[in-house]
Amino acid sequence: MNNKSHNNDLAARAAWMYYVYGINQDKIATTMGISRQRVQRLISLALKENLVNFTINHNIVECQKLSIDLKNKYNLSVVEVAPSISDESDNIEGVSNLAAKTIDSFFSGKKSMNLIFGSGRTLANVSEKLLPINCPQHNVVSNIGNHTPDGSEPEYFVLGRISQHVQSNFYPFPVPIIASSKKIRDFFYSYPPVQRVTKLINNFDACFVTIGCIMKKNNTPLLIDKIISEEQFLVLKKLGAIGEINGLCFDLNGNKIKTPNDYLATTVLPNAKTNKPVIAISGGSYKAKAVKAAIEGGLINGLITDEDTVKKILNG
Repeated sequence: MNNKSHNNDLAARAAWMYYVYGINQDKIATTMGISRQRVQRLISLALKENLVNFTINHNIVECQKLSIDLKNKYNLSVVEVAPSISDESDNIEGVSNLAAKTIDSFFSGKKSMNLIFGSGRTLANVSEKLLPINCPQHNVVSNIGNHTPDGSEPEYFVLGRISQHVQSNFYPFPVPIIASSKKIRDFFYSYPPVQRVTKLINNFDACFVTIGCIMKKNNTPLLIDKIISEEQFLVLKKLGAIGEINGLCFDLNGNKIKTPNDYLATTVLPNAKTNKPVIAISGGSYKAKAVKAAIEGGLINGLITDEDTVKKILNG
């Protein structure tokens, strides 16, 4: 790498932290191991070299290399990698900005598409960063139920948030996230509106989901959001669950787990073993095992994440 490219790389990293993550220059200096004055010069350089124009217009070399390595190792359709910083909660901001940019590109497409969305904190955060657009040619479809076991709307229901920025055709999935028996699940599946939405999901053009952990009580979204009870959490752990997509649980090898009859996920996951993108948006290195399992099990074929997570996946 020549000196100019190296300086631009540092400038882009400093600009990410300053403009995207909103970190002050003192903390950037500590994180990068340089002086505050150097941080100021790097941010000025980023502006001068046109690396910053509401987005960072320079691929950080290490992030780009990690993206290529992961894409090639698992034959993935899409891999976008945001730079990591020490605070993993801030990494989610970088991942969310990358994901919003990717989703914006689909919404701006002229050809009619069925765009499928799961739910969760990360996707909810992404939804708040989408550009306003009118795209009546698309169908924006949820593939996760629109109510929790007690009948309330999920806190991180994504379609409603997207609709605040995007004018399109919206199709919620009118089922509970979890069915308490096969009879109840089959009843909802037989409902004509559900069948119509299911057809849209199966005829997808792109799908965006998040991956949740099933590891510790304090980092399991299903438990935190009261979708499952503590007893159900322990049962899932015993069955070998380490992650979930829309409540559908899988083990360390990415195999779907046969859950008890009082916990039946109703989600319809598009087939990721096609040439159509099924992209997980998932930041935080503590999720690396679950993300890797989802990749190896063929549940997803694309990933938007941070560099620490990719390193763990590649070295795990």
